Amino acid sequence: MENKQLFKEAAKYKKWLENITLNPFECKINGRSYYFAIYHGKDPNKLKGYAIISLDGGPNKEYREALYPLTLFSGASTNIFNIMGARSKIKPDYFKTVIQAIDDSGSISDGILQKGKTLFEKMIELQIPFIDLYKEYEHYYDNTILVKKVIDEKDIDHTLTVLGKLDILQFKQGLLLTEYDPIMPEFFKRLGELKNKFPGDSWNFIKGMRDNRKVLGKRMAEFKMDREIIHLPEEQQIEAKKEYTRRSAEKLIKDREKLLRGPAAL
Repeated sequence: MENKQLFKEAAKYKKWLENITLNPFECKINGRSYYFAIYHGKDPNKLKGYAIISLDGGPNKEYREALYPLTLFSGASTNIFNIMGARSKIKPDYFKTVIQAIDDSGSISDGILQKGKTLFEKMIELQIPFIDLYKEYEHYYDNTILVKKVIDEKDIDHTLTVLGKLDILQFKQGLLLTEYDPIMPEFFKRLGELKNKFPGDSWNFIKGMRDNRKVLGKRMAEFKMDREIIHLPEEQQIEAKKEYTRRSAEKLIKDREKLLRGPAAL
């Protein structure tokens, strides 16, 4: 019943032909519950507007106060699931089959293959903790957030910490790929000669790496902050990234002010 009432409340700010997505968690301000409603077309990723809604009839200032934590948690958790989730699908076995194929080929004197093997060994060392951390967060979200259906500062801090750690692991992988990039064209060529030793999904992974190599520079350019803080101990890097994410949420709210509807809108 409450879910129907929430959609009915969100519909007050809906425009013609728009659909509504309601986040499955609330934020409490002075004991009142506030929710994040998104208005979009057929594609949920095409944002047309959003609102903070409540069935508790709080003052407008509380709607505005709830805007920040709901925006912050929604953005950070979505980033984890949409971006980090896709990367977590890269199985360590994809790297291991390449390493095994190189070992089986008896090409111990082939410098290019041996350097590529070293790269893949280092990538595994980063990918395994990446996958483990992502799965831990996925379990946390499913079994904590979606069970209690309420977020608080502890949930936000945990989510920002996980996002920061995943981001650092991703950056380290990017640095490795950049370091070994000069040998990659020849490395992929040599792997092509061993193609019959790979399962289909492993060969598709190799082709994906080869074809995406040209966008590596662009992706690494997005890690400007990471380069600036890489000299710091990892815990300090994580804290810096958490603070950056908090500031980004504040900026996002300002940038989307014209899309905000309902009592939280200025």
